[in-house]
Amino acid sequence: MKVQYLGDSKDSFKWDYHDFLMSKLNYRTFKIILMMTQDDGGNDGNTHASNFPARSEILEFCNQLRNINSIEKIKELPVITSSSYEVCFHKENNFITNENRYAYFSDFEAGGNQLFF
Repeated sequence: MKVQYLGDSKDSFKWDYHDFLMSKLNYRTFKIILMMTQDDGGNDGNTHASNFPARSEILEFCNQLRNINSIEKIKELPVITSSSYEVCFHKENNFITNENRYAYFSDFEAGGNQLFF
């Protein structure tokens, strides 16, 4: 994931689907394994959120992601969709690299009533 991709058409699909899934499963925690890498200034992520026919609140959420340009906004997904789960990040302040890949996943905590992405 790169910050430059936030709010694109892939995001509208991703957040619409995951919010729906969380609601149907009635899980309490949506844990996102960011696997963040540095922005590269490329053209990826330039598609408009409305290219995927997501719910209107998801499209607005994606527009906000694009304008704010911060992964922290993702934590507001359940608020925007009036859902009752929380969003948590795994190692949100760490970029993943070839050198730290093992350490990045070494303290991964699975299990419980949560969905991982």
